[in-house]
Amino acid sequence: MNKVDDFAEKFAQSLKVTPVSLDRLITEPSGLTPEEMMTALAHPLVGQAGIDLMADFMHPTDSRYFDAIYGSFYGQKNIRGWLVPTMSEISFIEFVPTSEPEFFDDGEGITTVDEWQMVADMAAMGMGEGKMPMSRGVSVRRYRHGWMTWACDVYDTGSFRSPPPPGVEAAPLPDAPSPNQWERHAATPVTVCSEVDFDADCDQFHPTDSVYIDPIFGEFHGRDEIKSWIMDIMPRVGRIEFVPVGPELNNGKTYLQEWIQVAVTSAGERVPMTRGTSVRRYKDGSTIYAADYFDIATLTTPEVLAASRDCGSTITTDDIMKYKLRGL
Repeated sequence: MNKVDDFAEKFAQSLKVTPVSLDRLITEPSGLTPEEMMTALAHPLVGQAGIDLMADFMHPTDSRYFDAIYGSFYGQKNIRGWLVPTMSEISFIEFVPTSEPEFFDDGEGITTVDEWQMVADMAAMGMGEGKMPMSRGVSVRRYRHGWMTWACDVYDTGSFRSPPPPGVEAAPLPDAPSPNQWERHAATPVTVCSEVDFDADCDQFHPTDSVYIDPIFGEFHGRDEIKSWIMDIMPRVGRIEFVPVGPELNNGKTYLQEWIQVAVTSAGERVPMTRGTSVRRYKDGSTIYAADYFDIATLTTPEVLAASRDCGSTITTDDIMKYKLRGL
């Protein structure tokens, strides 16, 4: 029996003796490495109690969990009090990995990134058979001294905020969390859109075996299609900055950056628009994959829409639909 198997067995046995309560507080680290912690969360002996174990892994006080719907929770006890009951309410949703997790040495510890697709089990919802794809998302985790100290799940919340089907009651959701609750990562420079050579960036994509996924505009394949879209849209976004809220990480295969999109108004005010995470993957010197994850809900608030107009954006709904509806 290896270390993770032994840990999972002891964890499962402990739950039979003392079922997990929301008052549970773990004050000693598990002794597992980040790789072992991720394996333990998916261990068959842990099963659905993986959510409880996730909370166990969070540092008792110096930890933060951000969710695109519910915002930020701090400290293991508060995280558990939100995470465990919330996940039990959406047990009909599966989180299907879309790629293998990546590990980064971030200079202070380990950072991991996981990309996934939410899939709703229609039978579990009492709505017939089959699986219904929902939002794509990304999870970033940071590990320090045997604990998880940072967990951030970013995805478009639109499918949750849409009215439910007739006969289905859905609990009301909170307003989208404000993007201004983040501090800039001082060691990573701000990206100013007007200063980016997008033409050169597009040339890095593989001519045929490349894909770019965007929550607003959709999915683009191959260098020419990606470049046509980017060179049409990015010069018209206005005075936009991407302010880093985490370190810029690159392990040679995968690139990761967490950010806040900010509109710079004519008066010089910087208005946070949305919280996002970008992932890039490389092969043989070419970019073969790019995905930007963010919540469109925060982009539709009146203050953000006003700032978008004021910062000089000329992108219209027709521009968006031109790409969303292509090929139909």
